[in-house]
Order: sequence, then C-alpha cells, then structure tokens
Amino acid sequence: ISALPTDTNLASLFSTLSLPPPFSPHLPPPPAWQRPHHSDSGVTAVVEQEGYISLRLRHAVVLDISANQAIRLTNNLKNSSMSLSACTTQMALVHPKGRILQYGPRVEVQTEDEVSVKNAKIYPRGISFTANNMALVYLLDEAGARSTSDMFHDLYATQIVDTLFEESCQREGQSVSTSIRLLDMARYWRTEAGVDCWVIGHVFIQQTEDGLVTVERELQHGDNFVLKTSPSNGKVRFDSRFVQLTASLGDESHMFLRSGDRRLHYSGQSKVFTVRNAGHSAGFDEEGELRIF
Repeated sequence: ISALPTDTNLASLFSTLSLPPPFSPHLPPPPAWQRPHHSDSGVTAVVEQEGYISLRLRHAVVLDISANQAIRLTNNLKNSSMSLSACTTQMALVHPKGRILQYGPRVEVQTEDEVSVKNAKIYPRGISFTANNMALVYLLDEAGARSTSDMFHDLYATQIVDTLFEESCQREGQSVSTSIRLLDMARYWRTEAGVDCWVIGHVFIQQTEDGLVTVERELQHGDNFVLKTSPSNGKVRFDSRFVQLTASLGDESHMFLRSGDRRLHYSGQSKVFTVRNAGHSAGFDEEGELRIF
C-alpha cells in the first residue's frame, strides 16, 4: 500500500495547494460575499475567499460548490463527506466504515477494523484485493480468483475528499466573481411537503425536514450524478452511470459498491469483505481469512 502519488500524472488530483494562506491560521477568513439567508430555513450561503460557494444547511450539513461546479458534501454530525470533481470523472468518499476513490475507470476501496485493513480496486481487468494480514494480492476476473501483483493507494493517508475538491476548484481571480454571480442567480423555494430546494448553476439541492440532503448535477449530454447524505442515520449514497455506492451506520452498517457487473460489499458488523465479478465471489471472512465462493 502506498501513499497517494504526487507525480505529474495525477498531480491535478492529489497535489496539495502550494500557495501560502492569506489569513492567520488562528482566525477563519471572512467570507468574500454573503447572501442573506432564508429565516424560515435557517440556511446561509457565502462565497469563501478561495472562490467557492458554501451553502450551510440545517443539521450541520455543508455543501460547497466551486465556480466550475465541483461539489463537496459534508455531514458533520456523522463524520462523512463526498466530493465530485468538476469534470465528474473523479469522486471521493470518506465514511466511518471506509473510504472510496474513483479516478477515471478505476475505483479503490479501503476499510479498516480490528481484524485487518482491507483494500480493493475495481478496474477494466477485474477486481484486485488484499489485506494487511495477507502476503498476496488476489485478482477476481472471468476466470475466477488467483494471485496477482498490484499496488493500492493508502486512502487514509490524506484527506482525499478535501484534496479532490480543492484541486477541482478554479484558482484564477475570476472564481470569486463567478461564484458571486452564480449565487446571485440562485433560485430557492419550499415545497408543500416542507422540502427546501435550491438551484445553483447546474446543481439542484434538496433538504427534507429530517435533514436528508440530495444533490444532483446533470451534464449537457444527459449524465446525472446524485449525492445523498443523512444526518440522522449516517447513510450516504452516490449514483452515476459508472458507479453506484452506499454506506451506513448502526445495526446495518456497511459499504456497498457496484460498477457494471462488479460488486463489493463490506459488513461493518461481521467484518466480512466480499467482491463479486462475472459470477465468481471471493473475499475475507469474519476472522480475516481468504474465502473463495
């Protein structure tokens, strides 16, 4: 397992900002622009100095939207967050039950518990997976399961959601003015069912009375990306044409990912970690031992 690379091939994804902070780290920078909030919804929207819109929703949920429509959705009550890049080909998830990073046609998953640290990668060849108590890496493809060689990123080494969002944001001077214009043009309404709704650029946001937030971004050619988070039960969901995933807390705590006919399921209760591909299944049982089904 390696830390996220900093070479030029993935620099736009994972490099950290090199500019010095314009404000004292002990004092949060003031917002560049603030729109009066709706008193009946308790929501505020500001344009931060970094040039993105920050929509501070009820139940400690925060939605950040960059000038180029990258998204970061943070559920502070349940310690989870998701981000979607401006180009929509990268996605990151941080959740108490694991972490997920999509970059192009590859999706990596990492979970940590008292049994082991488990890693998996879904990519065009199949699904490769391993754990830190295993000496081998395994590949599950159309022929079944066998040992292979592969490398995995340590998704816990950095704040992958924040890094992806920050690298997706526009850094040019016009990003603040662009975000102010987007916020000026934003629309808000409340449905008869008590759902607060906003449209900011090409992003549609809804929050129900119990705090559930749904964020949708639709591209011009019809692709739709949906992010959901619940401050009441810790459930998160991400849907796109390429990948669908869910994660939750409580008695049914889990992490599930599907991409085409490839699937991964991790149980937060039993610690069982299972990958499925082309009719074959393999993974790690409750004791962290390899199982081929």
